[in-house]
Amino acid sequence: MSVLLFAGLPEEYEGVPLSTDFRNMINVDIILQEEEQGSKAERVYVALCQLYEEIPADLQQAIDGLMWFYSCGKSVTGDEVKKSAKHKKGFSFSQDANMIYAAFLSSYGLSLSTLDYLHWWEFMALFEGLPDDTLIKRVMYWRTVDIASLPKHEKKHVEEMRKKFALKVQSHDLQPLTAEEVNRRTMDKVDRRYTEAQAALEKSRR
Repeated sequence: MSVLLFAGLPEEYEGVPLSTDFRNMINVDIILQEEEQGSKAERVYVALCQLYEEIPADLQQAIDGLMWFYSCGKSVTGDEVKKSAKHKKGFSFSQDANMIYAAFLSSYGLSLSTLDYLHWWEFMALFEGLPDDTLIKRVMYWRTVDIASLPKHEKKHVEEMRKKFALKVQSHDLQPLTAEEVNRRTMDKVDRRYTEAQAALEKSRR
């Protein structure tokens, strides 16, 4: 995120305005990460609706912009996504909201509930820079550390904390779909719901 120091913070992608506030992007993260939000295609489509006021006609461009902005400007290839999926996720914005709020307040004097605006990339830079002694950073360590490499006395403690702060099952398949796949799955869903609605209407007329 060297752009923070040299180029400022992006407000658009290839000329298309983005909704850049951290609250909006936390919603995007929750949509993409939590499988209960729907199928992968449905989650990507809803995330696009969150990011853009009007989704670009070029759907592949829209998806590229989503992944670029969501990842704070990092170019994420399919191989990198598969590699990162093997690593344990250290936090959940929905599950860890209180700990994240407390860490920002104690470390930066920022109340995330009263801020008028904070750019997503700026928020993530601050999040990554939180001190290791904050509870959220300790919890992230307990969740992700390789227990096999720890001494016996520490291993027991980490196992206890890992159980206490266990994350709900989340999606690890964040490799972006193609525009065609999102279109196909979205239209399949629309067609299915239309058919169900028509059937219900016909039944009500009998």
